[in-house]
Amino acid sequence: MQRKWTLPLLLGLLTAGLMAVLLWPQEVPTVSVVTAARDLGAGAVLTAADLSTITLPADQAPADAVADAAALTGQTLAVVRFAGEAVTLRHLGPAVALAPDERGVAVQVQADTGLAGLLRPGMTVGVVATLEERDSLGFAKAVLDNLRVVYVPPTFQAQPASDLVTVDGTGTSGAAQVNLDKGVIVLAVPTGVVEVRYEEEETGRQGEGETGADDPLAALIISTDPTPEPKMVRVSPVELLAALNAADAAFTLVLMPDGAEVVSSVGVRLSDLIPPSVDVRNQ
Repeated sequence: MQRKWTLPLLLGLLTAGLMAVLLWPQEVPTVSVVTAARDLGAGAVLTAADLSTITLPADQAPADAVADAAALTGQTLAVVRFAGEAVTLRHLGPAVALAPDERGVAVQVQADTGLAGLLRPGMTVGVVATLEERDSLGFAKAVLDNLRVVYVPPTFQAQPASDLVTVDGTGTSGAAQVNLDKGVIVLAVPTGVVEVRYEEEETGRQGEGETGADDPLAALIISTDPTPEPKMVRVSPVELLAALNAADAAFTLVLMPDGAEVVSSVGVRLSDLIPPSVDVRNQ
């Protein structure tokens, strides 16, 4: 009789044990995250009193969260952080300061068009915009010069791997926290109106109207009209960058030395440089 109850009892205990394992609250992985202990302004030099540490579920913590407040002490905040907000490496750097006649404008660039991680706040750059056109392979034009870089996210700055901090606060052996594929750069753009040079389309040749379109000699007549002079259009640099961004233009940043001479051009069309027989679109 005892044997008849032994097997059901064992099965019942096993089932109860499995249910307990399944229903028992699972331990959620957590990480320590450094946050602002109070509202902090851009340009603040961080002290131990400015920072606090909280524990968050790992899936709710910032990917670049810093666990050790000591890693941030003495660093300068580039942007405002409010009490309770995480303070990470991307928030550090020189404060974003603008003159009264400047506005901060953000542009997205790729690694090869954003100087490959070389950019640092305070540098001076020019902006070349590239647009796709229906009748050409693309049009590139230098639109603005002498723009001051005011913010570059640390994830877009090339730096030694030993300078990086991972979620657990330790130095990483690789550059996993640095993303040089693309970055959003903030530029100080003047509010005043500037002149941008562009090329006007050529008009018809002299004599075509007199000889007629069917005259075989018309093609041999050399125009004596002067080449159309490039025109100047007056635009707001802030609005120009906004319009180019809305048109899905690609931006290339050009590093400029101090006292660089500004060179004005009418732009270049790739279709003017490549013979029609060469198809570069499918390469």
